Amino acid sequence: MTSESSLILKAVARRDNDAFSALVRMHQGKIRAYLVRLCKNYDLADDIAQETFLTAFRKLGSYKGEGNFSGWLFSIAHNCFLQHLRRTKRRIEITEQYGAQQEIYSDKYDELSTQQMDLEQAMEQLNPDEIATITLCHSYGFSHQEVSNILEMPLGSVKSNINRGKLKLKETLNKKDRLEKAS
Repeated sequence: MTSESSLILKAVARRDNDAFSALVRMHQGKIRAYLVRLCKNYDLADDIAQETFLTAFRKLGSYKGEGNFSGWLFSIAHNCFLQHLRRTKRRIEITEQYGAQQEIYSDKYDELSTQQMDLEQAMEQLNPDEIATITLCHSYGFSHQEVSNILEMPLGSVKSNINRGKLKLKETLNKKDRLEKAS
């Protein structure tokens, strides 16, 4: 198996399609999962992921090797998501019917535990910046500074979004627990 750094070198320096395809295979799962969480729509997330990798291929020459390659891809994915929002001139609908979401999640994530399902549903109550910052930090392990760079957002805003999002998640999950205990 070829290392990521040698694939990046081949893809950037030689515009090697096979090397870039291997990089896509390495990172497409994380990028798609991130976009699904932002979009709350699997088909749209797949479309934006495809747009992300096309954009990354076109911009390979601009990758300077600063930071990690996956951070660069997440930055492109986030920008593609924001472009989608601007093009459609609407915000994400975050209050879909519980039943519809349950059906979507059960079809795609049969192995998710009840706690994971509750967390995904609670994430729907967050705004896109809160979802993006929490997901990049806690699901993908990026530091606050790396998230700041990826999202092109001030470090203080990253920290505020994470804090505000965590408080909303805690409130939503505690409310759900109280309702379940009462019934």
